[in-house]
Amino acid sequence: MPPTPATDGRRRWLLALGVPALILAFLCAPLSQGDARTAVPTTERCPPIPSPHVPAPPVTLPTHPPAPGQILVCVGSQPITGAVFEHWSTVAIKSEGSNPKQPPAQGELIGEVMGFLISSDWVLGEASALHVHVSTTAVRRTFDRIRKQQFHTRKEFKAFLERSGETIADLMLRVKLNLLSSRIQKHVLAGHRSEASKQHALERFVKGFKHKWSARTYCSPEYSSADCGHIQAPPL
Repeated sequence: MPPTPATDGRRRWLLALGVPALILAFLCAPLSQGDARTAVPTTERCPPIPSPHVPAPPVTLPTHPPAPGQILVCVGSQPITGAVFEHWSTVAIKSEGSNPKQPPAQGELIGEVMGFLISSDWVLGEASALHVHVSTTAVRRTFDRIRKQQFHTRKEFKAFLERSGETIADLMLRVKLNLLSSRIQKHVLAGHRSEASKQHALERFVKGFKHKWSARTYCSPEYSSADCGHIQAPPL
């Protein structure tokens, strides 16, 4: 039986949002289910980045859920808290193709969620560094256009939100990331005319981008991913 508009809305929404942003596709692929960052108050601060010669401690899996305000990862001075991780873990488990009776392994889930959250902060940080901006109005206009294209009624859209565990803020951030990624790409390719020159410029940018932001990413051992340039030593 072919999927109905209601059951297929998630797939169509993701396809519509994923088309324009090559950079985002390269860097934010680990978690395609959604892109929100929930603001969570925390009294903790990101620790200083250690010098490169400090040996990395062994990576271990957490034995219990993180506290909401606990800092798990820092991208520069931007923290990723326990509440943000828990929200996106729920989204990942509910994502299309996930079986509630057979949830993903803990290590796989942590890698997927953290890979997404870290790379999202990289895109936001790079946009700020390049003075690439997108207005709230532009984000809202694009969001409304995609929503109307992909969901025939508000009831259908509301059902999608309930099934996915995502919020409108989650999807708005995904739109923002796509718009920023597209503008970053235009910035990188400015002045390049041939396809070969454009491809070379983009590859060089992505390589430098990953190296730069990985060096600014500091993770606790329990919540590290391949994007972590530094792993915090466990407390003595």
